[in-house]
Amino acid sequence: MKSQPHPHPHPAHRRSHRGLPALAFALAVLTAPSAHAHGPTPQKIDEAVEIAAAPAAVWALVGDFGSLARWNPRLKASEADQGNAVGSKRRLTFDQGAGVSEELDEHLPAEMSMSYRSGRTIDTKVLPVGSYSARLRVVPAGSGSRLEWRARAYRADTGNEPAAGLDDAAAVQALRDFMLPALHAAKKKLEDKQN
Repeated sequence: MKSQPHPHPHPAHRRSHRGLPALAFALAVLTAPSAHAHGPTPQKIDEAVEIAAAPAAVWALVGDFGSLARWNPRLKASEADQGNAVGSKRRLTFDQGAGVSEELDEHLPAEMSMSYRSGRTIDTKVLPVGSYSARLRVVPAGSGSRLEWRARAYRADTGNEPAAGLDDAAAVQALRDFMLPALHAAKKKLEDKQN
């Protein structure tokens, strides 16, 4: 018996095999690890100041979520809609009129500590960040206190190649420029009161 040659494969089958190398290449590119294929990482801003005042006196000044403008010279106003209750929303108004909103996550008067995070509104002209969270706390330090302010922030431009002024360095510098004058103003206010 004579063997018959195999019939030619159906044209649709032939075409499907032609695309396999291209598909394999596309999958390799999409799944290959890349140093540039990740988003931004949180930036750490840790600032503190030693104050020659009792911890209770320091907390009395800085412990009210809605009263940040009392001791932060960068602010024209600050107000919280629910005081120190968890979930309270704070609105910060800068000298330039720009605004930032924040939400209280934790308020622990016994530990002299509060944690909060950015809300939906951040004017990137004053704070070029996409989002941030922060903890403010007072701890005893020798015969006085240490006021600590720690923040974790993501830059405003979350792309892989952020625009100048919206990058990690800008986010860190803007938060330092917001936090440090406030810490030094709190120190001056409390130490002047002691004298």
